[in-house]
Amino acid sequence: MCRKILNYRFEPDMLAFSGCYYGGGEKERYELGEIRKRWATLPDLSPEGERKRGKCPLTPHEVGLMLRAIGFANDTYLYVASGEIYGGEETLRPLRELFPNFYTKEMLANEELKPFLPFSSRLAAIDYIVCDESDVFVTNNNGNMAKILAGRR
Repeated sequence: MCRKILNYRFEPDMLAFSGCYYGGGEKERYELGEIRKRWATLPDLSPEGERKRGKCPLTPHEVGLMLRAIGFANDTYLYVASGEIYGGEETLRPLRELFPNFYTKEMLANEELKPFLPFSSRLAAIDYIVCDESDVFVTNNNGNMAKILAGRR
């Protein structure tokens, strides 16, 4: 089986740090704004300006459309390497609809992950190993893990 891996960064802190908004209204602006307060040195950014400059992480729906546009069919097996997705299952729904063979480490190894749960770096290491062994690697961000994997591959 050819494994396609998506390193997907759409965690609340990452979105807040980016300065972008995703159509979640005042609730989203408040939540991400509160998280942004953790970094006193962050500049005030225009969400619209950041989007126009291509600096906002792609949404799950945008990632799904991109994958389909470059030729991945809906029967593609997709492993999503990620932490907590902002908006949870509702946010992921469009990607799952485009790629129903959608898996995460939690779906594949729920019981086996319990000893690792208190250690985010160990969970990230699991995703790194899976991504490194994949046939195809795609990312929606320009973070350290994506850069390291791109260099290694």
